[in-house]
Amino acid sequence: MATGGNSAGAVLRAVLEQGSAPRSAIAKLAGLSPATVTAHVRALVAAGLLLELPETAGPAGMGRPHSPLVLNIAGNVVIGVHIAAQHTTVAALDIAGAVRLSHRVPHVDLNPDRILASAAAEVRRLRDELTERVLGVGVAIGGWVDTQAGSVVDHGTLHWHNVAVRQYLSEETGLPVTLDSHTRAMVHAEQLFGHARDAAATVVLFVGNVIDVAFAVHGRVHYGPRSAAGAITRLVGGETAEDALADCADRALVARAQLASLPVHGIADLITAASSDERARALFVDRAEVLGRVIAVVIDLLDPDTVVVVDQAMVRVPGVRATYLDVVRRFSACERPEEVVTSSSFLGRVLETAAGTVVLHQLFTDPLAVVAAAPQELAFDSQ
Repeated sequence: MATGGNSAGAVLRAVLEQGSAPRSAIAKLAGLSPATVTAHVRALVAAGLLLELPETAGPAGMGRPHSPLVLNIAGNVVIGVHIAAQHTTVAALDIAGAVRLSHRVPHVDLNPDRILASAAAEVRRLRDELTERVLGVGVAIGGWVDTQAGSVVDHGTLHWHNVAVRQYLSEETGLPVTLDSHTRAMVHAEQLFGHARDAAATVVLFVGNVIDVAFAVHGRVHYGPRSAAGAITRLVGGETAEDALADCADRALVARAQLASLPVHGIADLITAASSDERARALFVDRAEVLGRVIAVVIDLLDPDTVVVVDQAMVRVPGVRATYLDVVRRFSACERPEEVVTSSSFLGRVLETAAGTVVLHQLFTDPLAVVAAAPQELAFDSQ
């Protein structure tokens, strides 16, 4: 179980991991005394985050009766906003990380005010339609994100600089908003809901129109001053930060495919074409050759238990996964990369999960603070 947070958060994470558990199992998993667990359970039930099921006995009627605890997934949701290069995805997730619904809003242009206005309108619409309590809004985006300030310091693709995302969306929606890098959010998601629940060190490489890395050591995601950790633009590639790794971005692959007269309009088209067109497949394999070297460097530097590659092509394009593994094997000290390097746990819902986990991570770190920050009119009625 990922570390960090207060003891109430440890109790909530233990219930998440167990699914349904008595207090004794929660105490053991969370490393807390029975008395401490009982006090936190009482507070979490009152806050509407946990439900106590009817008393039951052990297997075959043996053992002392107990009342299992479960997450109140039917009563609570979060809203996730993922801002990508060409569209914004707005989704509702329950507190176990399951995506309930999702809607994509195309960008008319790259003006931050217009993109954020469209996102705020969609959040308000979703907030008004949901019958569950909305605990908050998580916003995930690429580039340099200052989590503490709630701003996008720099996003090369969108050409955003010092955009106060949290303040804007908080004012426009009336909901508490948390902002983070989508790659760091994916590390948190893998720790809470995916492959990295028990990993001491985890790395996520996000591959899209933005390519960056996030990592956790001893269960804690590293941020650095002003949350600047994770940029890898200078690791390989061109002479300047602007063109380094640019050839690996989705938009660059699509542009090269169009120059080769392939009838594609976006990365989804190119992935589909790669199933039958060797030219399309070669673009993804070549990219895996470059990014495999990046992974090899990171593995030798951090020696992680798990490296998660968020690349649609890794599982959808023949030869790409094998290329990643072969390059890592050749250029790192990792002898069995197939045991370390894996694809995302959330294929088909990566963007929604990343965005929702920005606030879900806060919930499983300090749950009572998240509930306290929710608007009073949305507060849970425990009576």
